[in-house]
Amino acid sequence: MRTLWAVLQLTRLDSSVLGFLSLFVPFYARTNDLALSIGRAIPLLFIWMCTFIANDLDDLERDQTNHPARPLPTGRLNSTFAGALYFICLALALFLTRRFVDQRIAFCYYALVCLSISYGYVVECLPSVKALYVAATMTVPLIIVALYYPDERRLNVVATAGFLFALGRELCMDIVDRAGDVVSWIHGIPAMPLAVVAFVAHAVGMTLLVGLAHGVRDSIAAVFMALVLLLSGLCWFSLKKQVAAYRLMKLQLLVGLYFLT
Repeated sequence: MRTLWAVLQLTRLDSSVLGFLSLFVPFYARTNDLALSIGRAIPLLFIWMCTFIANDLDDLERDQTNHPARPLPTGRLNSTFAGALYFICLALALFLTRRFVDQRIAFCYYALVCLSISYGYVVECLPSVKALYVAATMTVPLIIVALYYPDERRLNVVATAGFLFALGRELCMDIVDRAGDVVSWIHGIPAMPLAVVAFVAHAVGMTLLVGLAHGVRDSIAAVFMALVLLLSGLCWFSLKKQVAAYRLMKLQLLVGLYFLT
């Protein structure tokens, strides 16, 4: 049981499932076809799992400082096991993409794999663009949905908002992880102004989604996301609970899936 929990932590199952839902929800909402929707979304589950494993393997030394409770730094899992699981998830991601995804769109899935597992090189060699790189990578699933439904212009707005949410969240994560990260010019920016930039990015993304709201349910979703953003800001700036604020941002992303329907 202890090993299973460590595997779930290693693969960030909550974030991986959120990635799966970012494709499953919009496809099922439009087709009502369960098998088709799962087929198009399931590769993303394993792409994210593969990504998180690769990141933990690459960041093992940094995580001794930034995230010492993770499975690899604590020794609950070893690198050999994590490496084997990485290749299993990678193989499943590639096979399922080949099996279930339209070939005209499959390139985006393969590109996402390349972008995700190249994260370590960005951290080491191009740390100044890490936040932008991660935000762009996290936006690819939204671009995939927009490519499947090119006539729905609102999906382009949702993708832009998603990029801004991901950028703000990553900037906040960079502040939390400063002690162990590779030094870049961003480290010269004090934490408070950088956090303000991060929350402004969230606010702009939120404004874009509010502009898409039509009807009671849209308005309820937008208001709830705004309240989560305010609570996250309160945790960050007033209560100094940065980890809690960061986790609330994930809840905001989950609610934001509504605007993909």
